[in-house]
Amino acid sequence: MGQPVSDAAVEILGACRHSLRFAFGAPVGYPYAAARFAQDNPPPALFRRVQVAEPPPDRDGQPWQRGLWINSEPFDPDDPPEQLREVRPQEGAIALDRPKPESIVLDWWFSVPRMKQTMTFPGADRDFTILSVPYWNELTTARVDYFATHRLDFTREPEGDWIAISFDAFWPPERDSADVIALLGKCDALCP
Repeated sequence: MGQPVSDAAVEILGACRHSLRFAFGAPVGYPYAAARFAQDNPPPALFRRVQVAEPPPDRDGQPWQRGLWINSEPFDPDDPPEQLREVRPQEGAIALDRPKPESIVLDWWFSVPRMKQTMTFPGADRDFTILSVPYWNELTTARVDYFATHRLDFTREPEGDWIAISFDAFWPPERDSADVIALLGKCDALCP
C-alpha cells in the first residue's frame, strides 16, 4: 500500500476528473524525519494539507516530466507505459515548482485520527502514479499510529490527464518529501 512521503505513507486509491481518493498514515519511521511524536501524551489527531495541481507544475521553469526516465529514455507523458512503476526519477531531479494559483484543483486540510494500521509500501498505486523525485523506496511494512482514508472533490474538473499531488503544498523547494504525479483514471463506484 502506498508511497512514502515525508514521515508518512500515502496510497492514492483513485483519481478521476471529479475527486482524489487516498489513504494517509503516519509515522512510518522514515530514517531522516526531523520530528517524532510525543510518546506519553500523543495528540488525538494530526492535521495535514493536500494540494492538487493540474497540470503538474514545472521544475525550475522546465516541463514537469524533466528528470523522469523509463529504461534509458526520457519519459513522454503523451505515451505513458501501461504501468507507471517503470518510470523513475533520475538522481538529482529537482522538486516541482509551486503551482500557479489557477492550476490548483484541490487545497484542503484533513484530519488523521489516532488509529493504528499496518501499511505496506510501495503498493499498487505505483501503476498509475510516479514520485516526482528519488525517494526512500524500500519495500517495507510499517505500523502507523495515525491513519485515515479520504475522498475529496476537486473544485473544478481537470482538463488534462495528469495531476500533481503534494502533502507539503509544493513548498519549500528543499522539502524532504516527494510529490506524487498521477495519471487520471476512470470514475468508479466511489466517484459522486
